[in-house]
Amino acid sequence: MGKLRFIAFIGLGVLWLAMMPTGVRFSGTGTVDFISSAPLETIKAQSEQMKGIVDLAENTFAFTISVKSFEGFNSPLQKEHFNEYYLETEKFPKATFTGKLINADACLTDCKITVFAKGKLTIHGKTKVVTIPIHLERKGSVLNAQSSFDLAIADFDITTPKILESKIASVIQVAVDIDLKEQ
Repeated sequence: MGKLRFIAFIGLGVLWLAMMPTGVRFSGTGTVDFISSAPLETIKAQSEQMKGIVDLAENTFAFTISVKSFEGFNSPLQKEHFNEYYLETEKFPKATFTGKLINADACLTDCKITVFAKGKLTIHGKTKVVTIPIHLERKGSVLNAQSSFDLAIADFDITTPKILESKIASVIQVAVDIDLKEQ
C-alpha cells in the first residue's frame, strides 16, 4: 500500500506542475562582482557561480553563491585572508538572497523595467532584510536581472583590524548580472 500512495503522490505532483502557468518560472547562473575602494587600496573580485530562480507568478526569488568562488584579488594572500579571516568561508560557505519582487508583474511577457527586490540577504552567517533595485529585461524565454548596490560590512559582522582600515572599505560596492531561462 505504501508504494501505491507514493506513486499517486508523485503523479499528483507532476499533474500540479503541469497545470501551473508557463512562462513564469526561470532559473540560471550569473556573476557577482565586488569592489572595495579604500584610501590606500582597491580590491576587486568576481564570481561566475551565482545560481538563481525567479517565479514571476508568485513574485518570488532565491539566489545563492559559494563565497569561496570569488577570484581576481590583488594577490593570493589577499584571497586567503578574505576566505579565512573576513568571510570565514569554512564556517559560512554560502551567501543567499531570498524574497519577493515588487511590481514585477509587467514581466509576465516581454519587458524592460526596474523593480525592487525585498528579502533576506545572508552573508557571513548574518541575515539582514534589504531592498535593492533590479533591472529586469525579458525577451521570450530569457530573463536578465542586473543590480548594483552597496553593503556595509559591519551589517554582516565582518570586521577589519584597525591597521587595515585604510586598505579595506567599510562599504563594498556589489554588482550582479544573471541570465535566467524559462523552465
